[in-house]
Amino acid sequence: MPTIFARTTNSTTAAGTANSTGRSTADVPAWARRSHRALDHFAMPRLADLGIEVMDDLRAAAYLLIARPIVSVLAFAAAAAQGWWPLAIALGWLVYGSTLTAVHHLIHGSLGLRPRTRRFWLTVLGCLVVESGHALQTTHLAHHRAGADLPDPEGYIENVSWLGLPLGALRFRYRLMLWGLRYSPRRRRVLFELGVHAVLHLASLALLPINPILWVYLTIIHVASFAFAVLAGKGPQTNWGRAVDTPFVRVHTRLGQILFFSHDLHLEHHAYPKVPLFRLRRLREGIEPALQQLDLIDVEMI
Repeated sequence: MPTIFARTTNSTTAAGTANSTGRSTADVPAWARRSHRALDHFAMPRLADLGIEVMDDLRAAAYLLIARPIVSVLAFAAAAAQGWWPLAIALGWLVYGSTLTAVHHLIHGSLGLRPRTRRFWLTVLGCLVVESGHALQTTHLAHHRAGADLPDPEGYIENVSWLGLPLGALRFRYRLMLWGLRYSPRRRRVLFELGVHAVLHLASLALLPINPILWVYLTIIHVASFAFAVLAGKGPQTNWGRAVDTPFVRVHTRLGQILFFSHDLHLEHHAYPKVPLFRLRRLREGIEPALQQLDLIDVEMI
């Protein structure tokens, strides 16, 4: 995938710093510019030097991660059709969390799938939760690029005040969609995925007097997306939104591993983004000495 913003040794001018796409960083909206909370590069051992196998036998895990959101959607539809709304609502969180987890692995190519297969499932799974998988790919890879001079469209939510958080969380997914539409090298796919987003919402309103299931489903997805933005901005990965001198926050939790679909090891993920989330705990003992060299904030959870 082409670099969205590459670091450059050229001096910054009034017009901004040029990047490999020919765009200027002056064009980057203020809300997406990297700030003090975003993670920059930090020294860690190379994965090969750790001697810990984490990339073996991924085929079954890939099938499971991709199938889980689809099965969850079908289970939601079955529960809603029977009028079992408490179960349906619980399944809605499973749909959203499992889908974003699968999309996250597809973005990083950490399941050993071919590029064409990854692109197909990025579109399909993204549309399950009315997201653009390829827009998320663009924003998330930008989030992982090191450099204080590089934009971070995902990281802005960490700097929203508590007062501004409700509106910020509501706008979060749409800002990422627009960013992806602007900067993705696969704009046609993003446009198609955004078209699916619009069609599904229009269909839910048209069907509401006849059958509310689609409308309820989309409402649950939007609530889950709002909750995800709040957790991203003020959750354990940011030390509950407290101002700290270091961006290095490490989370210790077991129940959170289930509730957050293995997204709790944020610091470790930034060190080894190609490692599947469910394998990161294997690295804990090997990387502990390097982690201790950082100015860490440790967050203990259940």
